[in-house]
Amino acid sequence: MSEMYPDSLRRIIGPEKGFGLIAAVFVVVVLAVFGLLIARYTTTSQVESVEDYLWAQALYSAETVMRLNILSHDNGGGGTVFTSPSVMNFTTVIEEDTFNFPNIPSIIRVKAHHPTGVSRTVEAKYLLAN
Repeated sequence: MSEMYPDSLRRIIGPEKGFGLIAAVFVVVVLAVFGLLIARYTTTSQVESVEDYLWAQALYSAETVMRLNILSHDNGGGGTVFTSPSVMNFTTVIEEDTFNFPNIPSIIRVKAHHPTGVSRTVEAKYLLAN
C-alpha cells in the first residue's frame, strides 16, 4: 500500500487515511436523516390537508341541512322537513329543532358526520315572522 503514494504525499496524509471514509459515512447518515424528516413532514402535511378539507365539507353539509330546514319552516321548501339527509358522504342529524310557531325564537342544531370520524355541529337561533 505504501507503493501507491510518493514519500512527499505520504508525509502529508500519513495517519489520516481513514478520515475520508468516516466523513463520507457521516454525510450519508446526515442526508438520510434529512430525507426522513422531509418525508415525514410531507406526509403530515398531506394528512392535515385532507382533514381540513373534510372539516370544511362537514361544516358546509351541516349548514346546508340547517338552512333547508329553516326554509321549510318558512314554507319556502314546500313544507318538507329534512330529518337526516346524506350530503356528499356526510350523514347529517338534526340534534335539536325547537320550531313550533312563527314569531317565537327557535333554535336548530345540526351535526354532520363523515365515516372517517370528522364531524361538525352548527347551531342557529332564528325567528320566523308571520
